[in-house]
Amino acid sequence: MKHVCCDCKKDFCSVCSVLQENLRRCSTCHLLQETAFQRPQLMRLKVKDLRQYLLLRNIPIDTCREKEDLVDLVLCHHGLGSEDDIDSSSLNSSQSQSSSFFTQS
Repeated sequence: MKHVCCDCKKDFCSVCSVLQENLRRCSTCHLLQETAFQRPQLMRLKVKDLRQYLLLRNIPIDTCREKEDLVDLVLCHHGLGSEDDIDSSSLNSSQSQSSSFFTQS
């Protein structure tokens, strides 16, 4: 019997998937879920598992040369723990402050 992973939406057999809290995930998605998508934990995973996770989501990995590149892609596409969000929001607020400074003078 085939089961659909609730994360990547691909089909897996019961041996290759894990049932947890009424949600079924493939072994790869489950493995990454267990890291809570924290960079240090992701860096401890095997490269083949990171690659598999990205391939299951049809995310191209041909530009990745280092393990860190794969981890960055996982974090970018997962949307959590992304430092870019913090940087862009602080950049925008500093730009708006500087523009208001120039308009007041």
